[in-house]
Amino acid sequence: DDNLDTMVTAVSHGRTIYSNIRKSLRYLLSSNLSELIVTFGAVSGGIGHPLNSMQLLWLNLMSDVFPAIALSLEPPEPDVLKKPPRNPQEPIIKRSDFKRITREASLLSAGTLGTYIYGIMRYGGGPRASTMAFMSLTTAQLLHAISCRSETHSIFDKYRNRPSLPSNKYLNIALGGSLFLQGLIFVIPGLRNILRIAPIGILDSVIVGGSAILPLIINEGIKRG
Repeated sequence: DDNLDTMVTAVSHGRTIYSNIRKSLRYLLSSNLSELIVTFGAVSGGIGHPLNSMQLLWLNLMSDVFPAIALSLEPPEPDVLKKPPRNPQEPIIKRSDFKRITREASLLSAGTLGTYIYGIMRYGGGPRASTMAFMSLTTAQLLHAISCRSETHSIFDKYRNRPSLPSNKYLNIALGGSLFLQGLIFVIPGLRNILRIAPIGILDSVIVGGSAILPLIINEGIKRG
């Protein structure tokens, strides 16, 4: 129609769709790169294999798919129409994006490797140390989806007197469901055996949780609007 409001809505939707594709790609690239860094870093450091093949498959099937789909359904950011038009010739993943992706993947990997080393020091190389690394990386990747919701807006916006991102119910469902499935691996014997999961204590769980949350806090804290 010839209503100018329709044009504004169309521009908003178009920018949001393009931005959401970038968010999903950013999440997938940083998450998968973190798995490579963890594996290569541990092997080159001579501390064994933190993740077995079935755990890596579980990571790629469970922690990658649902959050990435949910990020593609993000609602428009509050300032989507205030940003200048993008250059139509620029690639969807820019050179500057690779620096951010590498930094985020490195933070995810550092937390996981730190947890794995702690597990080795406490239990020796074996199922318990591997389980801690697996739980750390899976949880960190799921929480990283929260950071991938925006390049400028963060979970600390309300403390900075900035408009916060609107809620994404699809991401909430994806993260809640994925974390629930992650918890089932300790309950269902079949999954536990296939993934070679060993029981971990309360202190171990605290270490795992801290190593998963810290990358999110750092990534959100360094965002600039």
